[in-house]
Amino acid sequence: MCTIKGEKRFLKPLSSIIPFVLLLMFLLPFAAIAQRKPKKSAINTTSVDTLRSDSSKVIEDAPLDIAQNRGIFIVSPDRMVQLRILGSVRYLIVYDQLDLTDKNSFSTYGIPMGALNQTLPNYYNGLSQSRLGFEVTRKTDDGNVFVRLETDFAGANGFRIRHAYGQYGRGLVGQTWSLFSQINVMPSTVDFSGPTGGVSLRTPQIRYSAPKPILGMRFAASLEYVFPDFTIPDSLAIKTFQLVPDLVVRFDQNFDWGYWQVSGILPFLSARAPNSELIIKTGWGVASSVSLKSWLGGRWFLQETADQGITRFINDISGNGLDVLIDFTASQAYLPTSLGGYIGYEHTWKKGLSSNILYGAASVQPAYFTSPDSFLWGQTLRTNTFWDVVEGSKLGMEVIWGQRFNKDMAADQALRLNVLFYYDF
Repeated sequence: MCTIKGEKRFLKPLSSIIPFVLLLMFLLPFAAIAQRKPKKSAINTTSVDTLRSDSSKVIEDAPLDIAQNRGIFIVSPDRMVQLRILGSVRYLIVYDQLDLTDKNSFSTYGIPMGALNQTLPNYYNGLSQSRLGFEVTRKTDDGNVFVRLETDFAGANGFRIRHAYGQYGRGLVGQTWSLFSQINVMPSTVDFSGPTGGVSLRTPQIRYSAPKPILGMRFAASLEYVFPDFTIPDSLAIKTFQLVPDLVVRFDQNFDWGYWQVSGILPFLSARAPNSELIIKTGWGVASSVSLKSWLGGRWFLQETADQGITRFINDISGNGLDVLIDFTASQAYLPTSLGGYIGYEHTWKKGLSSNILYGAASVQPAYFTSPDSFLWGQTLRTNTFWDVVEGSKLGMEVIWGQRFNKDMAADQALRLNVLFYYDF
C-alpha cells in the first residue's frame, strides 16, 4: 500500500476490524424486529389473472426489480388489452471514508491511489434509482403481444431507459438484458451495479428463443448492439463504429437443486483509418453461472467470465475505455483479456428477511505499453441484510470493502456503508 510520510492512514487501523464488521453485518438478522403481516391488496386483480399469468412473455427480473404482482392493472372492457403501470421510489444513503466519484455504484477501478487516497468522510443521499414503467399485453388469435417500457433517473442527463422492447411468440426486438448477462444468478446488493466481476448489461437486440429444449436446455440467440468502450484521440483521425452486430447465444436450465447458465459472445470491433483502410478486430467472451440451493433456506451463487475485447460487460471495469488499448507511438491496437467472477452465499432467516455475503474480483491483462499505474485487478468483500418492512417496501443495509491493484502492484483500498429504502407500488 502506498503511504504518505507523517500522515496516519485511516485504512490501516480499519483493516483489522473490517472482517468483524462484515461478519456482524451478515449475522445481524434484525431478530428483535417484529415482522408485520402483509396487508391485503386494496385492488382486486383476480379478474385479470388470465393476462398477468401469461407464461410466454419475456421477463427477466434482476434482484430488487419491481415484483410482477406489483403495480396498477387496467383491463379493457373486451378483456383484450391489459396495461400495467409500475413504479418505485428508492432512497439511497451512502457513507464513504474516501471521496469516491460514483455514489450509486462502488467500483474498485475508481478507488484513489497513492497520495490521492486520503481520508475524507462524506455523506450522500440520492433518489436516481427510482423507477417508472409501463407494460401492455394485447391478446391476438395467434398469441399475446407484449410491450415493456421501464425507466429510471440514473442516466448521464438524469433520465435513462432500462427496458424498451416488444415481444411476440419467440421473437423479441428492443432493449433488455443481454443474453450474455447472468441476471438469473445475481445476488441482491444495495450497490446499484451488482457484485464486482458480475455481468449485467442491457443492450438493443433482436432475439429468438427456441420453442423446445435442446438436450434438456433452453436456447436463445440474439444480434446485439454494444458500442466498443475505448477512446481514440482526435490526432489519430480514426473513426470507430459497429459494422455488424455482436452475436450472442445462451443455454440455461432449471433443476431441483438450482439453476445453471452458460453464454457466449462474438463481438466485432470496427474502425476506419485515415487511409480509408477498414480495420476489424474480433473479440470473444464466455460466461457461466450456477445457483445452488442449500440447507435451511440457503443459496449459493457462483459466476465466472473470461473474454477479450468486451470489458464493457464486466462490473467494476466497464465504462473505462478498456475494450481496446492503443499504443499511440506505434499506432497499434491491443485487445486485452479480462476476467471476472464472484462467489456468495445468501441465507433466508425467515420470510421477508435475508442476508448474504459476497466476494468478487475483476482483472484486465495489461499491455506492454501501459503505464505502471494502470489498473490491473480489484476485489471486494461485501455483506448485506434485506428486510421487507411492509408489502412492497424493503430496507437494505450493506457494507463494502474494496481494494485496487495497479500494474506495478501498488494497492489501496476503500470502505463504504450503504442503506437503501424503497417502496414499489
